[in-house]
Amino acid sequence: MNIPAVRRLRLASAAAAAFVLAACAAPGSLGRTPTEADFMTIQPGMSSQEVLARFGPPTWTFGVRQENLTIWNYRYYRGDCVIYQVSVRPDGTVRDAGTGYDPACDGPRSRW
Repeated sequence: MNIPAVRRLRLASAAAAAFVLAACAAPGSLGRTPTEADFMTIQPGMSSQEVLARFGPPTWTFGVRQENLTIWNYRYYRGDCVIYQVSVRPDGTVRDAGTGYDPACDGPRSRW
């Protein structure tokens, strides 16, 4: 292997390591992984932008058509089957928020 190839490999490895570390960093303005007590500060009427600024993007989202809501799910502790859910209205305000069951704890579903 020549010197430029080794240098490119080292740079690629450093970039990959930086990407992995950035993915593990706590999102939002807290500067750490949020706790349930942090999430409990989310109140009805808050803007979704306030929630995003404080906690970062949700782990996943889904819509509830009957109520015209978008549910934001935050997984804040990976060793538990509890998530924090935030219901967001179409105008971008929070309707309600609270804990919920993490469906990932069900494991893979078998097909019959």
